[in-house]
Amino acid sequence: MTTEEMEKKLFQLSERECYHRDHPNHLSDYYQQLEKVMINGRQVYLFDNLMEEQENFTLLKQSRFSPVPYHNHSFIELNYIYSGTCTQLIDDQKVTLTKGQICLIDTGIPHSIEMTGEDDVLINLLIKRDYFAQLISREQFNEGVVLDFVLTALSDKHAHDQYIVFKNNKDDRIHAVIQEMLKETYEKAIGSKRIISNLIAILFTFLVREFDYQTNKQEAAKKQHILAILTYIEENFQTVTLPKLATLFNYSPSYLSTLIKRETSKNLTELIIEKKLNLAHNLIASSTKPITQCAAEAGFTNITFFYKKYKLYYGHTPKKKK
Repeated sequence: MTTEEMEKKLFQLSERECYHRDHPNHLSDYYQQLEKVMINGRQVYLFDNLMEEQENFTLLKQSRFSPVPYHNHSFIELNYIYSGTCTQLIDDQKVTLTKGQICLIDTGIPHSIEMTGEDDVLINLLIKRDYFAQLISREQFNEGVVLDFVLTALSDKHAHDQYIVFKNNKDDRIHAVIQEMLKETYEKAIGSKRIISNLIAILFTFLVREFDYQTNKQEAAKKQHILAILTYIEENFQTVTLPKLATLFNYSPSYLSTLIKRETSKNLTELIIEKKLNLAHNLIASSTKPITQCAAEAGFTNITFFYKKYKLYYGHTPKKKK
Protein backbone atom coordinates (compact mmCIF):
# COMPACT_ATOMS: atom_id res chain seq x y z
CA MET A 1 0.00 0.00 0.00
CA THR A 2 1.37 3.41 -0.95
CA THR A 3 1.25 6.47 1.29
CA GLU A 4 -1.26 8.04 -1.09
CA GLU A 5 -3.56 5.00 -0.87
CA MET A 6 -3.29 4.97 2.91
CA GLU A 7 -4.10 8.66 3.25
CA LYS A 8 -7.07 8.30 0.91
CA LYS A 9 -8.52 5.74 3.36
CA LEU A 10 -7.47 7.80 6.35
CA PHE A 11 -9.19 11.02 5.25
CA GLN A 12 -12.25 9.33 3.77
CA LEU A 13 -15.38 10.08 5.79
CA SER A 14 -16.88 7.04 7.48
CA GLU A 15 -20.60 6.48 7.77
CA ARG A 16 -20.43 7.47 11.42
CA GLU A 17 -18.51 10.65 10.62
CA CYS A 18 -21.04 11.62 7.95
CA TYR A 19 -23.87 11.18 10.46
CA HIS A 20 -22.21 13.31 13.12
CA ARG A 21 -21.25 15.95 10.58
CA ASP A 22 -24.94 16.27 9.70
CA HIS A 23 -26.11 15.95 13.33
CA PRO A 24 -23.66 18.05 15.38
CA ASN A 25 -23.61 17.74 19.18
CA HIS A 26 -25.57 14.49 19.09
CA LEU A 27 -24.16 12.01 21.59
CA SER A 28 -23.75 8.65 19.90
CA ASP A 29 -25.99 5.76 20.93
CA TYR A 30 -22.74 3.88 21.48
CA TYR A 31 -22.41 5.44 24.94
CA GLN A 32 -25.70 3.96 26.16
CA GLN A 33 -24.14 0.50 26.30
CA LEU A 34 -21.06 1.55 28.25
CA GLU A 35 -20.53 1.18 31.98
CA LYS A 36 -20.14 4.42 33.91
CA VAL A 37 -18.29 5.15 37.14
CA MET A 38 -17.87 8.19 39.39
CA ILE A 39 -14.33 9.60 39.60
CA ASN A 40 -13.73 12.73 41.68
CA GLY A 41 -17.42 13.56 41.58
CA ARG A 42 -17.68 13.24 37.79
CA GLN A 43 -19.49 10.58 35.75
CA VAL A 44 -16.97 8.86 33.51
CA TYR A 45 -17.51 6.27 30.77
CA LEU A 46 -15.37 3.12 30.76
CA PHE A 47 -13.77 2.49 27.37
CA ASP A 48 -12.38 -0.97 28.03
CA ASN A 49 -14.10 -2.57 25.03
CA LEU A 50 -11.95 -0.93 22.36
CA MET A 51 -9.49 -3.81 22.21
CA GLU A 52 -9.96 -7.54 21.80
CA GLU A 53 -8.94 -9.58 24.84
CA GLN A 54 -6.19 -11.38 22.91
CA GLU A 55 -4.74 -8.16 21.49
CA ASN A 56 -1.86 -6.25 23.09
CA PHE A 57 -2.37 -3.05 21.10
CA THR A 58 -4.60 -1.51 18.48
CA LEU A 59 -4.40 1.50 16.16
CA LEU A 60 -7.55 3.55 15.53
CA LYS A 61 -8.56 6.77 13.82
CA GLN A 62 -10.62 8.99 16.12
CA SER A 63 -14.05 9.66 14.60
CA ARG A 64 -14.40 13.29 13.54
CA PHE A 65 -17.28 15.76 14.06
CA SER A 66 -18.21 14.18 17.40
CA PRO A 67 -16.94 15.18 20.84
CA VAL A 68 -15.91 12.36 23.18
CA PRO A 69 -17.19 12.79 26.77
CA TYR A 70 -15.07 12.14 29.84
CA HIS A 71 -13.89 8.54 29.78
CA ASN A 72 -11.37 6.21 31.33
CA HIS A 73 -9.71 2.93 30.43
CA SER A 74 -7.27 0.30 31.66
CA PHE A 75 -4.83 0.68 28.77
CA ILE A 76 -2.26 3.34 27.90
CA GLU A 77 -3.30 5.71 25.13
CA LEU A 78 -1.02 7.52 22.72
CA ASN A 79 -2.62 10.29 20.64
CA TYR A 80 -0.89 11.45 17.46
CA ILE A 81 -2.18 14.44 15.51
CA TYR A 82 -1.79 13.36 11.90
CA SER A 83 -3.46 16.49 10.58
CA GLY A 84 -5.04 19.65 11.95
CA THR A 85 -5.48 20.18 15.69
CA CYS A 86 -7.20 18.54 18.65
CA THR A 87 -8.16 19.86 22.07
CA GLN A 88 -8.61 17.56 25.05
CA LEU A 89 -9.44 17.97 28.71
CA ILE A 90 -7.13 15.70 30.69
CA ASP A 91 -7.78 15.63 34.41
CA ASP A 92 -9.38 19.11 34.01
CA GLN A 93 -6.33 20.45 32.18
CA LYS A 94 -6.94 21.83 28.67
CA VAL A 95 -4.41 20.40 26.24
CA THR A 96 -4.34 21.48 22.59
CA LEU A 97 -2.23 19.46 20.19
CA THR A 98 -1.19 20.45 16.68
CA LYS A 99 -0.04 18.40 13.70
CA GLY A 100 2.85 16.10 14.59
CA GLN A 101 2.47 16.37 18.37
CA ILE A 102 1.88 13.43 20.68
CA CYS A 103 0.10 13.00 24.00
CA LEU A 104 0.70 9.90 26.11
CA ILE A 105 -2.06 9.23 28.66
CA ASP A 106 -1.68 6.74 31.47
CA THR A 107 -4.47 4.53 32.82
CA GLY A 108 -6.82 5.89 35.42
CA ILE A 109 -6.84 9.50 34.25
CA PRO A 110 -10.23 10.79 32.97
CA HIS A 111 -10.12 12.76 29.73
CA SER A 112 -12.39 14.04 26.99
CA ILE A 113 -12.00 15.25 23.40
CA GLU A 114 -13.62 18.38 22.01
CA MET A 115 -15.32 18.54 18.61
CA THR A 116 -12.97 17.99 15.66
CA GLY A 117 -13.37 19.04 12.04
CA GLU A 118 -12.77 17.34 8.72
CA ASP A 119 -9.07 18.26 8.61
CA ASP A 120 -8.46 17.17 12.21
CA VAL A 121 -7.19 13.58 12.07
CA LEU A 122 -6.29 12.05 15.43
CA ILE A 123 -4.64 8.63 15.59
CA ASN A 124 -5.09 6.58 18.77
CA LEU A 125 -2.54 3.92 19.66
CA LEU A 126 -3.93 1.86 22.55
CA ILE A 127 -1.47 -0.36 24.43
CA LYS A 128 -2.19 -2.78 27.26
CA ARG A 129 -0.17 -1.96 30.36
CA ASP A 130 1.43 -5.41 30.71
CA TYR A 131 2.60 -5.26 27.11
CA PHE A 132 3.86 -1.71 27.62
CA ALA A 133 5.82 -2.80 30.68
CA GLN A 134 7.36 -5.57 28.60
CA LEU A 135 8.11 -3.12 25.82
CA ILE A 136 10.12 -0.82 28.06
CA SER A 137 11.98 -3.55 29.91
CA ARG A 138 15.76 -3.74 29.75
CA GLU A 139 15.50 -6.64 27.31
CA GLN A 140 13.72 -4.39 24.83
CA PHE A 141 15.67 -1.19 25.41
CA ASN A 142 19.25 -1.37 26.60
CA GLU A 143 20.87 1.78 25.22
CA GLY A 144 21.41 3.77 28.39
CA VAL A 145 20.33 5.26 31.66
CA VAL A 146 18.49 8.20 30.09
CA LEU A 147 16.26 5.96 28.03
CA ASP A 148 15.67 3.63 30.98
CA PHE A 149 14.82 6.56 33.22
CA VAL A 150 12.29 8.18 30.89
CA LEU A 151 10.53 4.98 29.93
CA THR A 152 10.28 3.89 33.55
CA ALA A 153 8.81 7.29 34.42
CA LEU A 154 6.19 6.87 31.72
CA SER A 155 5.19 3.54 33.23
CA ASP A 156 5.18 4.51 36.92
CA LYS A 157 3.28 1.64 38.54
CA HIS A 158 2.58 3.64 41.68
CA ALA A 159 0.65 6.54 40.13
CA HIS A 160 -1.60 5.94 37.15
CA ASP A 161 -2.54 9.58 36.73
CA GLN A 162 0.02 11.01 34.37
CA TYR A 163 -0.06 12.45 30.90
CA ILE A 164 2.87 13.68 28.86
CA VAL A 165 2.77 15.91 25.79
CA PHE A 166 5.72 15.61 23.41
CA LYS A 167 5.79 19.05 21.85
CA ASN A 168 8.36 18.54 19.11
CA ASN A 169 6.42 18.23 15.84
CA LYS A 170 9.38 18.62 13.50
CA ASP A 171 10.58 15.00 13.44
CA ASP A 172 9.63 13.54 10.06
CA ARG A 173 10.81 10.10 11.20
CA ILE A 174 8.04 9.87 13.80
CA HIS A 175 5.47 10.80 11.14
CA ALA A 176 6.96 8.15 8.84
CA VAL A 177 6.69 5.49 11.58
CA ILE A 178 3.01 6.37 12.13
CA GLN A 179 2.39 6.18 8.39
CA GLU A 180 3.91 2.69 8.21
CA MET A 181 1.80 1.57 11.17
CA LEU A 182 -1.34 2.84 9.42
CA LYS A 183 -0.41 1.07 6.19
CA GLU A 184 -0.03 -2.23 8.02
CA THR A 185 -3.31 -1.63 9.89
CA TYR A 186 -5.27 -1.00 6.69
CA GLU A 187 -3.53 -3.69 4.65
CA LYS A 188 -3.66 -6.50 7.24
CA ALA A 189 -1.06 -8.55 5.38
CA ILE A 190 0.90 -11.52 6.71
CA GLY A 191 3.11 -10.34 9.56
CA SER A 192 1.38 -6.97 9.96
CA LYS A 193 0.99 -7.35 13.73
CA ARG A 194 4.66 -8.20 14.13
CA ILE A 195 5.69 -5.22 12.00
CA ILE A 196 3.46 -2.84 13.97
CA SER A 197 4.89 -4.19 17.24
CA ASN A 198 8.41 -3.43 16.03
CA LEU A 199 7.31 0.00 14.82
CA ILE A 200 5.89 0.76 18.30
CA ALA A 201 9.31 0.01 19.78
CA ILE A 202 10.92 2.33 17.22
CA LEU A 203 8.35 5.03 17.96
CA PHE A 204 9.10 5.01 21.69
CA THR A 205 12.83 4.98 21.02
CA PHE A 206 12.39 8.21 19.06
CA LEU A 207 10.15 9.67 21.78
CA VAL A 208 12.61 9.19 24.62
CA ARG A 209 15.13 11.27 22.73
CA GLU A 210 12.70 14.19 22.88
CA PHE A 211 12.97 15.94 26.24
CA ASP A 212 10.91 18.98 25.23
CA TYR A 213 7.70 17.87 26.86
CA GLN A 214 5.12 19.05 29.35
CA THR A 215 3.39 16.95 31.97
CA ASN A 216 0.81 17.27 34.72
CA LYS A 217 3.34 16.02 37.26
CA GLN A 218 4.46 18.74 39.66
CA GLU A 219 7.99 17.42 39.71
CA ALA A 220 8.39 17.94 35.94
CA ALA A 221 11.08 20.59 36.38
CA LYS A 222 13.04 18.28 38.67
CA LYS A 223 12.72 15.48 36.11
CA GLN A 224 14.06 17.78 33.40
CA HIS A 225 17.08 18.57 35.56
CA ILE A 226 17.88 14.97 36.42
CA LEU A 227 17.56 14.14 32.71
CA ALA A 228 20.23 16.73 31.96
CA ILE A 229 22.47 15.18 34.61
CA LEU A 230 21.93 11.66 33.29
CA THR A 231 22.51 12.82 29.73
CA TYR A 232 25.85 14.30 30.77
CA ILE A 233 26.82 11.06 32.54
CA GLU A 234 25.91 9.05 29.47
CA GLU A 235 27.91 11.26 27.13
CA ASN A 236 30.95 11.58 29.43
CA PHE A 237 31.04 8.33 31.41
CA GLN A 238 34.73 7.78 30.62
CA THR A 239 35.82 10.95 32.41
CA VAL A 240 32.99 12.09 34.70
CA THR A 241 33.55 12.30 38.46
CA LEU A 242 31.15 13.23 41.26
CA PRO A 243 32.99 16.48 42.19
CA LYS A 244 33.11 17.55 38.53
CA LEU A 245 29.43 16.74 38.04
CA ALA A 246 28.44 18.55 41.24
CA THR A 247 30.31 21.70 40.19
CA LEU A 248 28.80 21.61 36.71
CA PHE A 249 25.22 21.37 37.97
CA ASN A 250 25.72 23.56 41.07
CA TYR A 251 25.09 20.88 43.70
CA SER A 252 27.10 19.69 46.65
CA PRO A 253 28.64 16.26 45.96
CA SER A 254 26.72 14.65 48.81
CA TYR A 255 23.35 16.03 47.67
CA LEU A 256 24.01 15.09 44.04
CA SER A 257 24.97 11.57 45.08
CA THR A 258 21.68 11.26 47.01
CA LEU A 259 19.69 12.70 44.10
CA ILE A 260 21.13 10.25 41.56
CA LYS A 261 20.54 7.31 43.90
CA ARG A 262 16.94 8.37 44.57
CA GLU A 263 16.07 8.90 40.91
CA THR A 264 17.81 5.87 39.39
CA SER A 265 18.20 3.43 42.34
CA LYS A 266 21.91 3.34 41.47
CA ASN A 267 24.89 5.41 42.52
CA LEU A 268 27.16 7.24 40.09
CA THR A 269 29.81 4.52 40.15
CA GLU A 270 27.23 1.86 39.24
CA LEU A 271 25.93 3.97 36.34
CA ILE A 272 29.46 4.49 35.02
CA ILE A 273 30.31 0.79 35.28
CA GLU A 274 27.11 -0.12 33.42
CA LYS A 275 28.01 2.26 30.59
CA LYS A 276 31.52 0.84 30.40
CA LEU A 277 30.19 -2.72 30.40
CA ASN A 278 27.75 -1.88 27.59
CA LEU A 279 30.58 -0.39 25.54
CA ALA A 280 32.85 -3.37 26.18
CA HIS A 281 30.04 -5.78 25.33
CA ASN A 282 29.41 -4.02 22.00
CA LEU A 283 33.11 -3.91 21.16
CA ILE A 284 33.50 -7.64 21.88
CA ALA A 285 30.48 -8.49 19.74
CA SER A 286 31.33 -6.24 16.80
CA SER A 287 35.10 -6.30 16.52
CA THR A 288 37.97 -8.77 16.19
CA LYS A 289 39.91 -7.14 19.00
CA PRO A 290 40.91 -9.29 22.00
CA ILE A 291 38.63 -9.14 25.01
CA THR A 292 41.32 -7.47 27.10
CA GLN A 293 41.72 -4.70 24.53
CA CYS A 294 37.93 -4.18 24.36
CA ALA A 295 37.82 -3.92 28.14
CA ALA A 296 40.67 -1.41 28.16
CA GLU A 297 39.04 0.73 25.47
CA ALA A 298 35.83 0.74 27.53
CA GLY A 299 37.76 2.17 30.47
CA PHE A 300 38.58 -0.89 32.59
CA THR A 301 42.14 -0.90 33.94
CA ASN A 302 41.76 -4.07 36.03
CA ILE A 303 40.87 -7.09 33.86
CA THR A 304 39.94 -9.24 36.87
CA PHE A 305 37.50 -6.58 38.03
CA PHE A 306 36.11 -6.37 34.48
CA TYR A 307 35.43 -10.12 34.25
CA LYS A 308 33.77 -10.12 37.67
CA LYS A 309 31.45 -7.19 36.84
CA TYR A 310 30.70 -8.49 33.34
CA LYS A 311 29.56 -11.87 34.65
CA LEU A 312 27.49 -10.23 37.37
CA TYR A 313 25.81 -7.90 34.86
CA TYR A 314 25.29 -10.26 31.89
CA GLY A 315 25.11 -13.59 33.69
CA HIS A 316 28.08 -15.07 31.83
CA THR A 317 31.72 -14.31 31.12
CA PRO A 318 32.61 -12.37 27.95
CA LYS A 319 33.12 -14.54 24.88
CA LYS A 320 34.13 -13.78 21.33
CA LYS A 321 31.86 -15.09 18.60
CA LYS A 322 33.38 -17.90 16.57
